[in-house]
Amino acid sequence: MVSYKDLLFEFLRSHENRKYCLPILQRLLRANVKAKKMGEGEKEKWLTIKIGKTREKLELRVEELYDKMENVCEFIVRKALAEGYNAMVVPFMISVDQAPNFYIFKERPTEEELYWWLYHLLSGVHYGDIVVNIANLPEESRKKFREYLIKEKFLIVGEGKGVNTKEILSRIGAPSLSKIYLNEEFILGLLFLSYFAKFWALQKGMESVEEFKNKLKQLISDDVSLLVFILSREKKRVYIFPRLGSLITRWYDDLLSADMSTLVPKISSFIFSFYIREKEYAKFVASLLNKFLYYFLSGYINGEILCKLIEVKISYELKKGKTYGFRRGSSEFFFSRL
Repeated sequence: MVSYKDLLFEFLRSHENRKYCLPILQRLLRANVKAKKMGEGEKEKWLTIKIGKTREKLELRVEELYDKMENVCEFIVRKALAEGYNAMVVPFMISVDQAPNFYIFKERPTEEELYWWLYHLLSGVHYGDIVVNIANLPEESRKKFREYLIKEKFLIVGEGKGVNTKEILSRIGAPSLSKIYLNEEFILGLLFLSYFAKFWALQKGMESVEEFKNKLKQLISDDVSLLVFILSREKKRVYIFPRLGSLITRWYDDLLSADMSTLVPKISSFIFSFYIREKEYAKFVASLLNKFLYYFLSGYINGEILCKLIEVKISYELKKGKTYGFRRGSSEFFFSRL
């Protein structure tokens, strides 16, 4: 069985992959980056990581990080094995030094567990402080899905934002979302999931929709999960949404019909119908929609939030004297699945 360390290092052999995941690694480690005076008026950014128990120290210029990714990964894993969990490898964990009373026993992660987190972080799709990925998917399917995203020009290599938002939004029938919306983690998670569903729809052969649904349930088992990481300076965290197979067969089955794989998922059309561009509404609607999508990705529909979204949409349209409504067929599709 291939270890996650081997999978990670194989992934990093590709220069494109290294360039793409560099901003993710930089965000993971930025608390350990300090400016050093090198001469008169000159400063350089250096990465410094220490292992207290063994007094080992890794120190390098930030510019060297690209070439020394494997060394850095090995060192931070060694640090976690010696000292316990930390946010450099597992983003949602607080170290023992920061919160000693949080740990009942001296918990120690395994090397495989630590590389599991690093692999899913660095092989993910990123936008700003958000990273999304799929866990527990067969490796061959994972590679094909990533190749699909690259082929369709959805990923941007060598740039901090990581995602071609214009291309992604236009191809899924979503409006040109402002950063206020795109900075919400579950909105980005929905976009990623929608393309994951489209990818699988393209694999359908001559079998019927029901036959392919059953096949999908075997290919995407209930432990296949959507991972959403937030690597902000203030508080790093991760959300895990399991049962992706059930979510796709319930909400994206319109893509599985004949000649439908190039069209827009009706669920995406319905959800993005709540989009309001005006500043006085945008922040509130984006936050509300993000909360709704948290429950949606968890497999539930929060009726209270849905009613509030509809109320805000109607109020806005009455105020503006314009009726946008929902894209044809999308609301019928949504409510028929409840």
